[in-house]
Amino acid sequence: MKLRVKLSLMTVGALLLATVLCIGLSFSMSRRALLLEANRSAYAQSQAAFQGFENYCAHLTGGAGVQAAAYWLKSQDDEYTILLREGEVCYNRTVLDPAELTENSPPRSGPQEAGLYRGRRLLVYRFDSDAYFVFIHLVDVTDTYFSLYRLAAGQGLLSALILAAAAAAVFYMLRRALRPLQALSDSANAIAAGAYDRRAPEEGKDELSGLGRDFNRMAAAVEEHIRRVEESEEQKTMFMASLTHELKTPLTAVSGYAQTLRYAKLSEEDRETALRYICTQSARLDRLSKKMLRLLELDRDVPLVREPAEISELAESARETCLPGARDRGVEIDVGDCPGTWPCDRDLMVQALVNLVDNGVKACSEGGRVRIYMKDGALVVEDDGCGIPKEDIAHLTEAFYMVDKSRSRQSGGAGMGLALTSVILRRHGLGLRIESRLGQGTRAIIGHK
Repeated sequence: MKLRVKLSLMTVGALLLATVLCIGLSFSMSRRALLLEANRSAYAQSQAAFQGFENYCAHLTGGAGVQAAAYWLKSQDDEYTILLREGEVCYNRTVLDPAELTENSPPRSGPQEAGLYRGRRLLVYRFDSDAYFVFIHLVDVTDTYFSLYRLAAGQGLLSALILAAAAAAVFYMLRRALRPLQALSDSANAIAAGAYDRRAPEEGKDELSGLGRDFNRMAAAVEEHIRRVEESEEQKTMFMASLTHELKTPLTAVSGYAQTLRYAKLSEEDRETALRYICTQSARLDRLSKKMLRLLELDRDVPLVREPAEISELAESARETCLPGARDRGVEIDVGDCPGTWPCDRDLMVQALVNLVDNGVKACSEGGRVRIYMKDGALVVEDDGCGIPKEDIAHLTEAFYMVDKSRSRQSGGAGMGLALTSVILRRHGLGLRIESRLGQGTRAIIGHK
């Protein structure tokens, strides 16, 4: 059973109970008032009839006899009086049996409660006359009871109409008020089915609208989390594919040259070439494994020990590390003015700068220049090399991504340097922004986020 049906039934039940109580109380008060007024009117009517009879008897000389009393009642055309004397009926033009009536009426006890006599509602009043008569007067109050029945029927019908209208109004209002819950349920089912961009309506300012807004925030967080998980899985897949590709080439070469050395007779020159290639590829595999281990270690959020370090010393250390390779390529490395200090892990920060400087050196042709300097609070590593295509800049910090794969492999690269640099800087609360134009060089800018 739906919630709005349950609430409607509960509300209608409460309304029904309240209506029955109110109508019952109202009818009880109305009944008491009507019967009290009927009793008063009937008693006044009976009292007037008895007083007239008493006045007639008082004017008779020697007291009223039975015949005289009966004659007077007949002359009054009285059909509602029974006259008794010493237990005998003197006058009775009613349809009632005096014996039955006297059994139902306690003697000399005043008016009897309303009773049902042959389908009629009657009030019975008994008076003792000074002329030794028992004067019994009847008053028909059937119309009063009919009025009560009509009143009860009218109140019942009115209550039923009001209750039906109230039930319809309650059901409509609950259906309208709970509509956001249905929309929320539909949205939840849609999200469960995979439509993570589905949202619930947020109209209104009541609690249900607030629930819709909270649900949408939760759905947005879930969607963002799922997007990140999917991106992470995709990155892991690409990482593994790239790693497999990067390992395959040197391993194949090492295996091939090793088998050649084992099974083939080579000249001393060819033997030296094979051994040199095996050593080169082994060293490349060693560098790759170390970078991967370093990258995985940093990704685990291992706590860093940070100490203040002069930025100029960091830049100079990076220059000294890259200087031999730069001289072989005929490239100069200049360190400009680098004031200030950074709280950092010195070895990691030098490694990050070395990766940037080394990339700059590899991008330059003979006679090129790599410059390290501070500008507007940021450390800049700038080269005048070949530049990077605009569409590749956003992917430079991805593991194994290389703009020029042939040139990178010839220089011993594997596309891990900038990925490692990005992680190192992020762990230090720094960001890396790369600006480049083809044929005009590249600028790597390190600054606070």
